[in-house]
Amino acid sequence: MAIIDIVKKALLIPLSETFADDELKTHIDSCKLYLESCGIDPSYINDESNPMVSTIIIIYVKTFFGFKNDGSAKELPKTFDMLVGQIALTKGTIENVS
Repeated sequence: MAIIDIVKKALLIPLSETFADDELKTHIDSCKLYLESCGIDPSYINDESNPMVSTIIIIYVKTFFGFKNDGSAKELPKTFDMLVGQIALTKGTIENVS
């Protein structure tokens, strides 16, 4: 199942509805870029069958979906940081150091 479908199910949006797809895709892509910036291997992030990555993306999207920019701040739950830290330690990229 595609990650957007997983996210839509988590948000109780029928899969046939497409009204929010652009916003959802933006949040999904933002989360993936964040994970990559944390040093997590992109091939691990883009494995859409991975339940840990799906969970992180769902938490991220649920936090920001439909959020109006009214000046208030929304914080990601602590579980988000814990999960990101966990996979960053185990699935981080290995870079050659010269």
